[in-house]
Amino acid sequence: MSKPLQILQRYWNYPSFRDPQEKIIQAVLDHKDVVAVLPTGSGKSVIYQVAGLTLGGLTLVVSPLVALIEDQVNGLKKRGINAIALSGSLSFYEMERLLDNAQYGDAKFLFISPERLQNDYVQKRLAQMPVQLISIDEAHCISEWGHDFRPSYLKLSVLREILPQAVILSLTATAKKQVIDDIKTYLQIPTALVFRESVFRKNISYKIYHVEEKTTFLAHNLSKDETIIIYVRTRKSTYKYADWLRHNGFSATYFHGGMTYEQKQKTLQDWLSDKKKIIVATNAFGMGIDKPDVRAVIHIDLPASLENYVQESGRAGRDGKDSEAVLLVNPKELDYQEKTYLGYIPDFSFVKEVYNKLFAFYHIGEGDGENTEFPFDILTFCKRYALPVNKTLMALQILDNEELIYYNKYMRNHALVQILMPPDQIRNYIENKYLGYEILQYFVRSYTDILRLDTKIQLKNIAAKLGKSTAEIHRLLLQLDEKKILSYKASGDVFSIIFLQRRDKYNFLTHRKSIEKRLNFKKNQLQQVFVYTKNDKICRSRFLANYFEEENTNDCGMCDICLQQQNKMDNQQIIDKILTLLSGGCQSLFALQNQFDVNIQKYLDFLIEKKQIIFNAKRLYCLK
Repeated sequence: MSKPLQILQRYWNYPSFRDPQEKIIQAVLDHKDVVAVLPTGSGKSVIYQVAGLTLGGLTLVVSPLVALIEDQVNGLKKRGINAIALSGSLSFYEMERLLDNAQYGDAKFLFISPERLQNDYVQKRLAQMPVQLISIDEAHCISEWGHDFRPSYLKLSVLREILPQAVILSLTATAKKQVIDDIKTYLQIPTALVFRESVFRKNISYKIYHVEEKTTFLAHNLSKDETIIIYVRTRKSTYKYADWLRHNGFSATYFHGGMTYEQKQKTLQDWLSDKKKIIVATNAFGMGIDKPDVRAVIHIDLPASLENYVQESGRAGRDGKDSEAVLLVNPKELDYQEKTYLGYIPDFSFVKEVYNKLFAFYHIGEGDGENTEFPFDILTFCKRYALPVNKTLMALQILDNEELIYYNKYMRNHALVQILMPPDQIRNYIENKYLGYEILQYFVRSYTDILRLDTKIQLKNIAAKLGKSTAEIHRLLLQLDEKKILSYKASGDVFSIIFLQRRDKYNFLTHRKSIEKRLNFKKNQLQQVFVYTKNDKICRSRFLANYFEEENTNDCGMCDICLQQQNKMDNQQIIDKILTLLSGGCQSLFALQNQFDVNIQKYLDFLIEKKQIIFNAKRLYCLK
């Protein structure tokens, strides 16, 4: 038995590798640099983790996603494998301590963002470490032709210089030929072996349903026994659809980026353990999640790009069983959505306006601001300057990608509290039993430094001690914070803006060509979503394969278009079948539609026009 297989079985309890995991691992063990383009769900993390453990020494993992880094580190630690992450907001002393642990401790993996890798001190420390493997995740970010180009990735070539002994393994889910060439060029791995698998798995059928009432579709088509992911665009929609599903007898929960760490963990565990079968989520959910029995991934709203759609849909059917990737579209709203969504994409002048307003927001003058960090609330910012939120968010992402700012988001796992009230006033406050006196009394008795420093607290423990719910404690702390009695920083996502360059209008103008290229790229991405959605002739899988420049692709035989062509009926046959079905009694659109492999709406409209059927007040179709 090979050593990689022994490691796989020992730590992951898998009997064997999936193809082509073992081939890639063997190439790494043969000290060959590798570019691997593998679809979502193919086990990319297992590849670098098993390869790293087999090689020995330290594996350096470069990833742009803080959430994914945290998931991977937690997953390794649960398997008894020591891993360290240089992520989030770290002081120099915290960073130094973590680097010491990586260099002198028993750590097997060190995770780092591409931005932090540009730090001279970090580079010097890495050069002293026994790094045998460098794994670069989301490697498409290195190319301007990739869907999330980041200039910081261009600087990863420094790894070849400071760690010449290490093998480089670059991984991504989607990459066209130009992107692969860029990865090899910029990482200085010209002879790298390329492993490229189709972005699709044969067990997933892609389907688009044209529906007016999406909740009605869910009611008629969801199984109460199957594991399902439903993707929506907004946090508000996660509540809306989860509540509707629960009200209609489904076991459902919701997930979005604004939830606290504790809420996210509980929601995730409820879903993973099948306590809740359906999860309604924004695209903040799914990265690093490997639940094998997801039978369907349903997009209620249009995805931001086909890259996102393929990645999110690929979370279905990881156990190899037949699964569906469903996109629900209201045909009457499609043209309006296309105009609206394309309107979210800013032009250069808007990006420039947002950049200048950021400096004004923090009162930073010309020539100042470099390497300064400020807490950031996008809603407050947009309200002050009357800016549309969605458009502003995209402008911030563009500025981040251009490395003019760093739109920093990290997870604060513990709530922090510092009492601001002077010590001589605390006793009086408690004796008079003013608002929240019990919690102040608890703090001063339990935490010696809480009058001087931000102190980690556990809301659960405090709630249990005081006989209240965690929600009550949270609200009380917010009130005390508002009154400046204490400073309260809740756990959960934390946002800040770091100005990476000083305020300089002439320097900003040098970015114009690059910014406009990014904006055009994003516009083309979104336009392709609408082309895909409106397509009614080309097999869904083949359409997507052509988009990703795959060759020798065949029709899948499973998507809605393939099924429609296989069961094609002429117009009169469809009309006759509708009338026959309605002769047995009135039926809903979805009850009728389920009897056909073609969209029957136009035939129903024709029959209404000919006064052969009616659409009654109960939203049922009946014979006239």
